[in-house]
Amino acid sequence: MLDLPVCALRKPISTINSAAALRSLLAEVFPGEDVELPVHIDALLRLHAPLPDQRPATCGAYVLTYLLPARGFTHLDGEALDAEDYMAHLARVTIDAHEDPAGYRFQVASSSDPARQGTHPEGVARAVARATGGRLASVPVPGRDTAGRPQLDRRRWEAFLGVIAPRFVAGRLDVLFNYEADQLLAARDVAYNAGTLGRQDASAVIPRDRWGVGHFATMAALWTRPSGETWIVLLNSFKQRGFAGCEPQPAELMRRGIGREDGRGGGVLLVIASAQVEQLVTELEAIGLEVRMWANGSPPPQDWRWSPGR
Repeated sequence: MLDLPVCALRKPISTINSAAALRSLLAEVFPGEDVELPVHIDALLRLHAPLPDQRPATCGAYVLTYLLPARGFTHLDGEALDAEDYMAHLARVTIDAHEDPAGYRFQVASSSDPARQGTHPEGVARAVARATGGRLASVPVPGRDTAGRPQLDRRRWEAFLGVIAPRFVAGRLDVLFNYEADQLLAARDVAYNAGTLGRQDASAVIPRDRWGVGHFATMAALWTRPSGETWIVLLNSFKQRGFAGCEPQPAELMRRGIGREDGRGGGVLLVIASAQVEQLVTELEAIGLEVRMWANGSPPPQDWRWSPGR
């Protein structure tokens, strides 16, 4: 377990493994604020808390090792879905060529080019579809439109959050962000602490990250602060970030993060029951959003293509 003294809490945090633990954290960091958690957060946190940090290129697969078991999908073909190397295989992850392939029990591609290492969002969608036998599907919302312009401007972003929030709180969908980390608050900076995060001007006084990576993370909370600013909590695959991997961030910065300024694509994958995809897509398209896959630099799977309902 690790302690996080830079977080400046009254007592150090080594793990957040329940809804009660997350509520306690948020009550201390954001006193008096009403944060409604999704109904399945206990299962997500119980599975996320004991995980070690991700391997170098597996973030897109890593999130599924707790997200899918939290939904009751624990095995496929006799293999445990909480095994990172098996999920990396299902998601068609491309690992760093310098990694020892013997550390993976299942076939994965490798590359010495950092721009190709990682998980393509279509690979994540493939893993969701395969691991659940098609009972869950992914709805991709890219950060930029086909012309390369940011499609989630502030108006559409607010409308987007309005569409997904009731489903998220009711436990009907999960939200996976694929984003440029340097657009968000620096979650390992000394200024990223309980006293500063609780300020109404937190976004102005905490520096932006200098991590230099694209990343995948799931959403664990979504709420509106007294200032009117919307915030989220991410579950990170590196437990040194935020508070034992629970990372509060302004939603506005995530909007910029999925738009990305690093020359790669980003977006949001919404994981939902296949039977509910059509209605969700209808609502997203009604607010002017394109629903399609994006490219983030990592190779897509060669044996599977996303289409609505998959």
